[in-house]
Amino acid sequence: MIVFLMMVMVFAAVFPLAARSAKFANYYAQASMLAQHKIDQVRYIGFSKLQNAANLSSLEIADSGAPAMGPPYTVSFTNIDNLTSASPSGSFFPPGSTGTVKVVDYSTVPGVTSPPPAGSVDVVTVTVNWSGSGLPGSSYATSGLVIKMPHQ
Repeated sequence: MIVFLMMVMVFAAVFPLAARSAKFANYYAQASMLAQHKIDQVRYIGFSKLQNAANLSSLEIADSGAPAMGPPYTVSFTNIDNLTSASPSGSFFPPGSTGTVKVVDYSTVPGVTSPPPAGSVDVVTVTVNWSGSGLPGSSYATSGLVIKMPHQ
């Protein structure tokens, strides 16, 4: 009986930690899939439409109210992807989560030794931030390149 009781106590002590770790892993996996989806959406619209941030709003890739200017710019996709939803079915993330898409011309990135001509390659960085549910604040970011094709 004592051995059984000790096993129950150990299980009770480890279970909350395992549950938090599983929740964090789920948020991380969802963030990586959402960020890659945003990169794919941006690549799909092409280089020329990426030069005007307002296109990301009109094509429902970013929240409305994106500035109408070319790179560098940062837009949010917090509302368009329901990152702030308090409903469990509305979002995979805790309330208060945010998402951004940052676009810069590759030729302006520090440390690039032989940049392509200005205005021919953009770096797109997507970041998803979340906190809450008993977890520390965390984020996931990934980057991709969008290249100007000859016909653009």
